[in-house]
Amino acid sequence: MFYLLPAVSLPSRPPAAAPAPPEPQLWLTRYGDELYRYALARVPDAGSAEELVQDTLLSALDGLAAFRAEASERTWLFVILKRKLIDYYRRRSRRAEVSLDALAPAGPDEAVFFEANNGHWRREQHPSSWADRADGPLEQQELQQVLRLCQQKLPPQHEAVFALRFIEELSAEEICQELGLSAANYWVIVHRAKLQLRRCLEKNGLGRAASA
Repeated sequence: MFYLLPAVSLPSRPPAAAPAPPEPQLWLTRYGDELYRYALARVPDAGSAEELVQDTLLSALDGLAAFRAEASERTWLFVILKRKLIDYYRRRSRRAEVSLDALAPAGPDEAVFFEANNGHWRREQHPSSWADRADGPLEQQELQQVLRLCQQKLPPQHEAVFALRFIEELSAEEICQELGLSAANYWVIVHRAKLQLRRCLEKNGLGRAASA
Protein backbone atom coordinates (compact mmCIF):
# COMPACT_ATOMS: atom_id res chain seq x y z
CA MET A 1 0.00 0.00 0.00
CA PHE A 2 1.27 3.44 -0.87
CA TYR A 3 0.76 6.42 1.32
CA LEU A 4 0.71 9.94 0.03
CA LEU A 5 3.04 12.19 1.89
CA PRO A 6 1.77 15.62 2.71
CA ALA A 7 2.96 18.27 0.34
CA VAL A 8 5.95 20.08 1.70
CA SER A 9 6.92 23.40 0.26
CA LEU A 10 10.63 23.83 -0.36
CA PRO A 11 12.24 26.74 1.39
CA SER A 12 12.69 29.63 -0.95
CA ARG A 13 16.24 30.53 -1.87
CA PRO A 14 17.28 33.73 -0.17
CA PRO A 15 17.76 36.60 -2.57
CA ALA A 16 21.30 37.25 -3.64
CA ALA A 17 23.00 39.82 -1.52
CA ALA A 18 23.26 43.18 -3.18
CA PRO A 19 26.84 44.05 -4.12
CA ALA A 20 28.54 46.30 -1.64
CA PRO A 21 28.64 49.90 -2.80
CA PRO A 22 32.06 51.40 -3.52
CA GLU A 23 33.83 52.89 -0.55
CA PRO A 24 36.15 55.59 -1.91
CA GLN A 25 37.16 56.68 1.57
CA LEU A 26 38.87 53.28 2.02
CA TRP A 27 40.56 52.96 -1.37
CA LEU A 28 43.89 54.38 -0.26
CA THR A 29 44.00 52.17 2.83
CA ARG A 30 42.90 49.01 1.04
CA TYR A 31 44.65 49.31 -2.30
CA GLY A 32 47.13 52.20 -2.09
CA ASP A 33 50.24 50.14 -1.35
CA GLU A 34 49.44 47.54 -4.00
CA LEU A 35 48.72 50.17 -6.65
CA TYR A 36 51.93 51.98 -5.73
CA ARG A 37 54.10 48.84 -5.99
CA TYR A 38 52.57 48.02 -9.37
CA ALA A 39 53.26 51.53 -10.67
CA LEU A 40 56.76 51.73 -9.18
CA ALA A 41 57.76 48.54 -11.00
CA ARG A 42 56.93 50.27 -14.28
CA VAL A 43 58.16 53.85 -13.92
CA PRO A 44 61.63 55.21 -13.14
CA ASP A 45 61.01 56.96 -9.83
CA ALA A 46 58.83 57.01 -6.74
CA GLY A 47 57.42 60.44 -7.52
CA SER A 48 55.99 59.28 -10.83
CA ALA A 49 54.50 56.19 -9.17
CA GLU A 50 52.84 58.29 -6.48
CA GLU A 51 51.44 60.65 -9.09
CA LEU A 52 50.02 57.74 -11.07
CA VAL A 53 48.29 56.33 -8.00
CA GLN A 54 46.88 59.73 -7.13
CA ASP A 55 45.60 60.23 -10.69
CA THR A 56 44.09 56.74 -10.61
CA LEU A 57 42.14 57.39 -7.43
CA LEU A 58 40.96 60.80 -8.60
CA SER A 59 39.80 59.37 -11.94
CA ALA A 60 37.99 56.57 -10.14
CA LEU A 61 36.28 59.09 -7.89
CA ASP A 62 35.24 61.20 -10.88
CA GLY A 63 33.92 58.10 -12.67
CA LEU A 64 32.23 56.54 -9.68
CA ALA A 65 28.88 56.50 -11.45
CA ALA A 66 30.39 54.26 -14.14
CA PHE A 67 31.44 51.56 -11.65
CA ARG A 68 29.75 48.23 -12.29
CA ALA A 69 29.58 45.60 -9.57
CA GLU A 70 30.51 42.81 -12.01
CA ALA A 71 34.12 43.65 -11.22
CA SER A 72 35.62 44.23 -7.81
CA GLU A 73 36.79 47.64 -6.72
CA ARG A 74 40.37 46.37 -6.86
CA THR A 75 40.05 45.14 -10.44
CA TRP A 76 38.40 48.39 -11.50
CA LEU A 77 41.16 50.49 -9.93
CA PHE A 78 43.88 48.46 -11.64
CA VAL A 79 42.17 48.87 -15.01
CA ILE A 80 42.27 52.63 -14.47
CA LEU A 81 45.92 52.50 -13.37
CA LYS A 82 46.91 50.54 -16.48
CA ARG A 83 45.20 53.18 -18.62
CA LYS A 84 47.15 55.85 -16.74
CA LEU A 85 50.38 53.97 -17.43
CA ILE A 86 49.65 53.90 -21.15
CA ASP A 87 49.04 57.66 -21.05
CA TYR A 88 52.30 58.06 -19.13
CA TYR A 89 54.29 56.17 -21.76
CA ARG A 90 52.62 58.12 -24.54
CA ARG A 91 53.69 61.41 -22.98
CA ARG A 92 57.24 60.16 -22.54
CA SER A 93 57.43 58.95 -26.13
CA ARG A 94 56.66 62.46 -27.36
CA ARG A 95 59.68 63.95 -25.65
CA ALA A 96 61.80 63.05 -28.63
CA GLU A 97 60.34 61.88 -31.91
CA VAL A 98 62.48 59.21 -33.55
CA SER A 99 62.48 58.86 -37.31
CA LEU A 100 63.56 55.81 -39.26
CA ASP A 101 66.72 57.63 -40.37
CA ALA A 102 67.61 58.31 -36.75
CA LEU A 103 67.40 54.61 -35.95
CA ALA A 104 70.48 53.64 -37.94
CA PRO A 105 72.36 50.99 -35.96
CA ALA A 106 75.48 52.02 -34.08
CA GLY A 107 76.91 48.51 -34.25
CA PRO A 108 76.41 45.52 -36.57
CA ASP A 109 73.39 45.62 -38.86
CA GLU A 110 70.25 44.17 -37.35
CA ALA A 111 70.24 41.45 -40.03
CA VAL A 112 73.13 39.94 -38.07
CA PHE A 113 70.87 39.51 -35.04
CA PHE A 114 67.33 38.93 -36.34
CA GLU A 115 65.64 36.56 -38.76
CA ALA A 116 64.42 38.44 -41.83
CA ASN A 117 61.11 36.56 -42.11
CA ASN A 118 59.82 36.96 -38.54
CA GLY A 119 62.06 39.40 -36.70
CA HIS A 120 63.04 36.85 -34.02
CA TRP A 121 66.59 36.46 -32.72
CA ARG A 122 68.84 34.29 -34.88
CA ARG A 123 69.69 31.11 -33.01
CA GLU A 124 73.40 31.86 -32.80
CA GLN A 125 72.71 35.40 -31.59
CA HIS A 126 69.94 34.65 -29.11
CA PRO A 127 70.79 36.07 -25.68
CA SER A 128 71.39 33.54 -22.96
CA SER A 129 68.77 33.34 -20.26
CA TRP A 130 69.68 36.03 -17.76
CA ALA A 131 67.19 34.57 -15.28
CA ASP A 132 69.25 31.35 -15.18
CA ARG A 133 71.99 33.30 -13.43
CA ALA A 134 69.65 34.55 -10.73
CA ASP A 135 69.32 31.59 -8.40
CA GLY A 136 67.97 33.31 -5.30
CA PRO A 137 65.81 36.25 -4.29
CA LEU A 138 68.83 38.56 -3.96
CA GLU A 139 70.10 37.68 -7.43
CA GLN A 140 66.62 38.12 -8.87
CA GLN A 141 66.39 41.54 -7.26
CA GLU A 142 69.78 42.54 -8.68
CA LEU A 143 68.73 41.30 -12.12
CA GLN A 144 65.55 43.38 -11.98
CA GLN A 145 67.51 46.44 -10.91
CA VAL A 146 69.96 46.11 -13.80
CA LEU A 147 67.18 45.49 -16.30
CA ARG A 148 65.29 48.50 -15.02
CA LEU A 149 68.42 50.68 -15.20
CA CYS A 150 69.05 49.58 -18.77
CA GLN A 151 65.44 50.21 -19.74
CA GLN A 152 65.67 53.75 -18.37
CA LYS A 153 68.70 54.41 -20.57
CA LEU A 154 66.66 53.79 -23.71
CA PRO A 155 65.53 56.83 -25.72
CA PRO A 156 62.03 57.85 -24.56
CA GLN A 157 60.25 56.45 -27.60
CA HIS A 158 62.17 53.18 -27.41
CA GLU A 159 61.40 52.87 -23.71
CA ALA A 160 57.70 53.52 -24.28
CA VAL A 161 57.43 50.92 -27.05
CA PHE A 162 59.39 48.34 -25.07
CA ALA A 163 57.33 48.87 -21.91
CA LEU A 164 53.98 48.74 -23.69
CA ARG A 165 54.94 45.61 -25.64
CA PHE A 166 56.84 43.51 -23.12
CA ILE A 167 55.57 44.78 -19.75
CA GLU A 168 51.99 45.90 -20.41
CA GLU A 169 51.67 43.27 -23.20
CA LEU A 170 49.80 45.44 -25.68
CA SER A 171 49.65 44.23 -29.27
CA ALA A 172 51.66 45.89 -32.03
CA GLU A 173 48.46 47.37 -33.44
CA GLU A 174 47.46 48.83 -30.08
CA ILE A 175 50.89 50.37 -29.56
CA CYS A 176 50.94 51.92 -33.02
CA GLN A 177 47.53 53.43 -32.34
CA GLU A 178 48.47 54.71 -28.88
CA LEU A 179 51.80 56.23 -29.95
CA GLY A 180 50.91 57.24 -33.49
CA LEU A 181 53.52 54.99 -35.10
CA SER A 182 53.57 53.29 -38.45
CA ALA A 183 54.04 49.53 -38.42
CA ALA A 184 57.47 49.88 -40.04
CA ASN A 185 58.63 52.42 -37.47
CA TYR A 186 57.28 50.27 -34.63
CA TRP A 187 59.23 47.17 -35.64
CA VAL A 188 62.45 49.11 -36.16
CA ILE A 189 62.09 50.59 -32.67
CA VAL A 190 61.41 47.15 -31.16
CA HIS A 191 64.57 45.75 -32.75
CA ARG A 192 66.66 48.73 -31.68
CA ALA A 193 65.35 48.53 -28.11
CA LYS A 194 66.19 44.82 -27.93
CA LEU A 195 69.74 45.44 -29.16
CA GLN A 196 70.29 48.37 -26.82
CA LEU A 197 69.03 46.40 -23.83
CA ARG A 198 71.15 43.41 -24.78
CA ARG A 199 74.31 45.51 -24.99
CA CYS A 200 73.55 47.24 -21.70
CA LEU A 201 72.90 43.95 -19.92
CA GLU A 202 76.07 42.41 -21.32
CA LYS A 203 78.09 45.40 -20.12
CA ASN A 204 76.71 44.66 -16.67
CA GLY A 205 77.78 41.03 -16.81
CA LEU A 206 74.47 39.51 -17.89
CA GLY A 207 74.00 37.42 -21.00
CA ARG A 208 76.71 36.75 -23.53
CA ALA A 209 78.33 38.80 -26.19
CA ALA A 210 77.33 38.19 -29.77
CA SER A 211 79.29 35.54 -31.63
CA ALA A 212 81.87 36.90 -34.07
